[in-house]
Amino acid sequence: MNKLLLITLIGCLIYSANAIGASVAYIHGRVADNGTVLEEGVGEPFDQMLITDSGRTGLSRFRQLVESQGHSINQFRDTSTNLDAAFLDDYDVVIFGLHQKIWSPAEKAALDTWIQAGGGMFIYSDSASGGSFRLVPGRAQNTVGQTVTNNLIAQYGMQVTVDQADGVTAQLANSGTSISSIDALTLEGEGVSPIAVAENDPDVEVLVPYQRNQTPLIRHTQNISIVNPVYASLVLRPVGQGHIVAMFDRQPMWNDGPGSDIEEEDNTVVLREIVNFLALRPDIEGPSNPAPTPTPRPRNREATISPLLPLLLDDD
Repeated sequence: MNKLLLITLIGCLIYSANAIGASVAYIHGRVADNGTVLEEGVGEPFDQMLITDSGRTGLSRFRQLVESQGHSINQFRDTSTNLDAAFLDDYDVVIFGLHQKIWSPAEKAALDTWIQAGGGMFIYSDSASGGSFRLVPGRAQNTVGQTVTNNLIAQYGMQVTVDQADGVTAQLANSGTSISSIDALTLEGEGVSPIAVAENDPDVEVLVPYQRNQTPLIRHTQNISIVNPVYASLVLRPVGQGHIVAMFDRQPMWNDGPGSDIEEEDNTVVLREIVNFLALRPDIEGPSNPAPTPTPRPRNREATISPLLPLLLDDD
């Protein structure tokens, strides 16, 4: 076989091996129906949404989706996790599920440093972070999910609302975004906590807008400090060489719960493309470029085929 062709084929295989195989951390909490944060092994938690749970509100199908792309994914309890370099440097993507921990300034600084260096962060908000909306103070508009989510994203010009409890809504993605593979696809959620961003913010890209045929568009705006915000269902924020993606609801993630789920509309494809995008290191100068060209992140996933090169190039 022609040596140049062999080298090209091997290069493609090495690229593929580096482009996949990201390490993903999924962080969750543990809360009772009534909103009490539970110790491990104590009480019955409400909708933990674990990747090991194959029930209706579990995330086993999301885990399978992540693994089908060649990535690995592990889950961690929020209160047992310290967001420091020792933890973060083992992962390429961190997903914050329903959780209750307020991360410390030191942990947020470590997270920022990790993202700046190319890490990918995915987060969503929901009233279920505070327990069952039927039992907790504030019901669907309890602020637990909003508070823990904004604790991590507010410094980047994004804020989630409390749960609107407006029922199922399907939102069409914009075209020509940085994640071009979701162009014109539909993201569906239920309840929803839209993300508020400043109009014409050059640093935050709206991947999927939030639009409803009602007035006012957003009925519950407590704790939103952004003036005259634009609301979105899915946003992307470049941070140094890394990215943050925020989503308006938990339900696109779960197996088959009430309302929406991972198999409704284009949720599966949207989630797949988010994870794959976050698993790549963007080739950008800084946050001023909203449409980077992703290149592989080789850390922790070196190709195992390189020893074959001298054998394939041997004329004998």
